[in-house]
Amino acid sequence: MNNHSLRWLGLLLSILVFLCPTFSASFLPNMFHPSVSNEQLLISLDCSDINGTIRPFGDINDGPTPMKNEPRYVDLTDQYKDIGISSIRTHDLFGPTDMTTIFPDWTADPTDESSYHFETSDPLITRMRDAGCQVFYRLGESAGDNETLRRPPENFTKWAQVATHISMHYNDGWNQGFSYNIVYWEVWNEPDLNGFWNGTAEQYYELYHITADAIKTYNSSLKIGGPCTSSITNMSYTQGFLQYILYHDVPLDFFSWHRYAASPYEMYNASRYIRQLLDTYGYFDAENINTEWNLDILTPQRDKDNARNAAFTACCLTVFQDAQLDHAYRYRGNQDNNWLMRFLGLDLSLFTYTGIYKRPALTYLAMKEIVQETPLRLSAPPMDASDGITYLAGISEDQTNISILLSNFDVADTTYSLEIANLPWDAPYTIAEYLIDETHHLEIINQTTQNQSSAPLTGVLQENTIHFYRLTNVSTLPEEGPSVAKIPFLLRLHLLDPLTRILAILLVLLIFS
Repeated sequence: MNNHSLRWLGLLLSILVFLCPTFSASFLPNMFHPSVSNEQLLISLDCSDINGTIRPFGDINDGPTPMKNEPRYVDLTDQYKDIGISSIRTHDLFGPTDMTTIFPDWTADPTDESSYHFETSDPLITRMRDAGCQVFYRLGESAGDNETLRRPPENFTKWAQVATHISMHYNDGWNQGFSYNIVYWEVWNEPDLNGFWNGTAEQYYELYHITADAIKTYNSSLKIGGPCTSSITNMSYTQGFLQYILYHDVPLDFFSWHRYAASPYEMYNASRYIRQLLDTYGYFDAENINTEWNLDILTPQRDKDNARNAAFTACCLTVFQDAQLDHAYRYRGNQDNNWLMRFLGLDLSLFTYTGIYKRPALTYLAMKEIVQETPLRLSAPPMDASDGITYLAGISEDQTNISILLSNFDVADTTYSLEIANLPWDAPYTIAEYLIDETHHLEIINQTTQNQSSAPLTGVLQENTIHFYRLTNVSTLPEEGPSVAKIPFLLRLHLLDPLTRILAILLVLLIFS
């Protein structure tokens, strides 16, 4: 087989791993999916039994600035604040924060202020900070069809100098810059894919090595990490990468990886695997950070916008609590109004380009309510997330509010019984039940007043639904969710699924070839 054929084969396998999580998931340890029991789901909660705090995982790629500077495209600052987004990764902004945009002439002097162009990146970074978000800076290039941007830099030392001066600009005011305290700096994006890096793994190790040393020399308090791999089964960018940095004593503050999964349990297992891997190599203090995640990319567009992805999101945010995961940057927040990408199922945004919620964004809205109002996590029975059903409960510090989140992803309708003991109230209290499904957008479907010291709740957890309970002895309840974007008729047609899946693969191959 000639080199050209080998390159195409490697590219195809990379795309399959990237687009088909089940392809790579089969190699993960401890992956099993037992059948779901037909028995009633019984969940017992004790309001006096606290087990840590609930984490929001309000991390996202891109935004709040719209993808295009056109009148119909809206800024998402208000939406990000509403759903609790707290950190934004600067990948796939398609230009402004990319290295070649900021430093376009690689023959220029990296210490000369005039060599840099921050005109487009500054407004975007400032908008992120104005939205109350921390910035997670990806050093490298966005996805695209420019083959030259996939090549390893000709001069790794100069590239590292440029990266350091970008950090100086945003953290220490260099070159009329800012004091934004951007802590996290990620080296490149998905070097295991030819579409982002057509060099060798060893070349990536060297680039990471030189960049990490340069940034740490400038400011040792900054956090540097990688390898931002699309596949955690690629040994070159897991074991191979860790072996290199361990042998050469290279700084590693976080290990970053991506996962577009068929199930939340795959996300859970992948995260635990990475944590175990880091500990095996002695990196006990290195953070475990997923910098891109979402539902399997080859699912049809409707499943990225509907209650199925909302349930997937809710289950993921629940299992992340115990997945030894430090951050999880969902891909992505804002949308390009590109009909072809939507037809092929490649639009992963939480909001439309006009700022309208998609159903998965409602899950973040519910999670924000849980974290802000009831952050103390209640102990719950052991949960086997492999069956697609998850639950999470919390109580407020002043014991005025209790929240419960029940989620069903791709599981047959299941009856459940919630037994809540040691409620902290003697006076009457309110129970409100909210629902997210294909016809409800985080709407109250039941509201009652009780005065019992225990609260048995029963119901049916239908497939791909989320039930959010709020128990309170005060008069205020969370607001219902906003209306969501409608899914066009064409995207609801199941018979087109095989065609759109094939076309999506061909499009990615065309762009990345």
